[in-house]
Amino acid sequence: MVRRWLAASVAAVDPEERAAAAVRPDGPKTVVAVGKAAAAMCRGAASVVEGLHGVCVAAAPGEAPDGVELLIGDHPLPGDRSFEAGRRVLETAASATDGLVALISGGGSALCEQPLPGVDPSYLREVNSLLLDGGASIDETNLVRRHLSAVKAGGVARAAAGDVETYIVSDVGAAGPEVVASGPTIYAPPAPEEAREVMARYDIPLDAETWAAVVGPRPAPGREVGVTVLADGRVAAQAAVDAAAADGVAGRVADGWVVGDVENALGAFLGETGAPLIVGAGEPNVVVTGAGFGGRNSHAALLGARRIAGTDAVFAAFATDGVDGRSDGAGAVVDGTTVERGGDPTPALLDSDSATYLEATGDLTRIGPTGTNVSDLWLVWRPASVY
Repeated sequence: MVRRWLAASVAAVDPEERAAAAVRPDGPKTVVAVGKAAAAMCRGAASVVEGLHGVCVAAAPGEAPDGVELLIGDHPLPGDRSFEAGRRVLETAASATDGLVALISGGGSALCEQPLPGVDPSYLREVNSLLLDGGASIDETNLVRRHLSAVKAGGVARAAAGDVETYIVSDVGAAGPEVVASGPTIYAPPAPEEAREVMARYDIPLDAETWAAVVGPRPAPGREVGVTVLADGRVAAQAAVDAAAADGVAGRVADGWVVGDVENALGAFLGETGAPLIVGAGEPNVVVTGAGFGGRNSHAALLGARRIAGTDAVFAAFATDGVDGRSDGAGAVVDGTTVERGGDPTPALLDSDSATYLEATGDLTRIGPTGTNVSDLWLVWRPASVY
C-alpha cells in the first residue's frame, strides 16, 4: 500500500497538467524550460499556446513539442552538455523580443549552466562536487552557485529581450522560488562575502581571478518578471495522505519541512504524532563518507530502519524524481524487520552504500525517472497506533 500512496503523490504533481492549467494561451510564444520536469511542462504549455518555440533542457531523453529544441544536460554535476544548454538558453532569452515563458523545475542548477567570465567550467564543476559531497545545505549551495554563474540569480531574465513569465515546480521545501534551479529568472542580490565564507567552510579554493568574478556587478533585470509556483512537496505529501485515507488509513502532513542534518531531521520526523500516518517533504543534508551505491533517500531509509527495528512501523524515504543519488533507485520502504534481515547497517552507512544493503533486503524502490521533482517525501506509518 505504501508504494501506491507514493505513486499517488507523484501523480498529483504532474507537471504537464499543472503547466497546461496555468500558462496563458495569449502569453509569450518563446519558451525556455529547465529542470527534471522541463519536457512535461513544455508539453503542457504547448497544449494551450499555439506556436510555442524555444529550448527545453531536461535530465533525460523525452518528448518535446514541435518547435522546441530538446537538450539533455548533465546531472548531478554540470558538464559540457550543461554548459552548451546554458549558452542556448541565454541566446533564446535574448531573442525573445515579445516576451519569454520560463518553465523551471528542480535539477536545473546542474542541467543548465554557463560560468561567468573569469570562472573556469572545470572549477564550477569542482565547486558543485565539493558542496554536494560535503553536506552543504540547499541555501549554502545556491548562494555559491549564483555567484559563479551567468544563468542563475536572474541571469536569464537579465539576458531576456522582453518581459518574463515564470512558472515553477518547486523542489526546495521551505525555501523561496528563487532557490529552484538557483533562480534563473529571479533576481537575488549579490552577497559575495557570504559566498566566500561558505566556500571556506567547505574547503573550496578561491583564486584572485575567480574572486574578481564573484564580486563583479550583477544588476537586477530591467524588466518585469512574474512568478507562479505550480506545485511543491506539500502538494505531493497531501496527495499521499489522501490516497491512504481512501485505503482507510488516517494520516496528516508533517508540521514542518524535512530539512537540516539527516539524523536530526529523522528524529524530529519520527517524533511527530497525531495520526497513524505522517507524511513530510523536504531535502535533508547528508555527508558522503564513502564511495558506495546509494543516495540521500536510501541513506535516510536505512537510518530509519535502525530506529524502528523490532516495531510495527513502516518508514519510507522517496525521491519524487525517481532518482536517488549514486543509485538506480528512488529510495526505499523499510519496516521493523529490515535490520533483522540485513544485519548491522553501520558499515553500509559509513561507506555511503545504503542502496546495496537495501537491495539485498528487498526494500529498495526502483521506479525510474518520473518527469517531475518536488523534493523528497518521508512517510512513517504505525498501523497499531491509536491517537
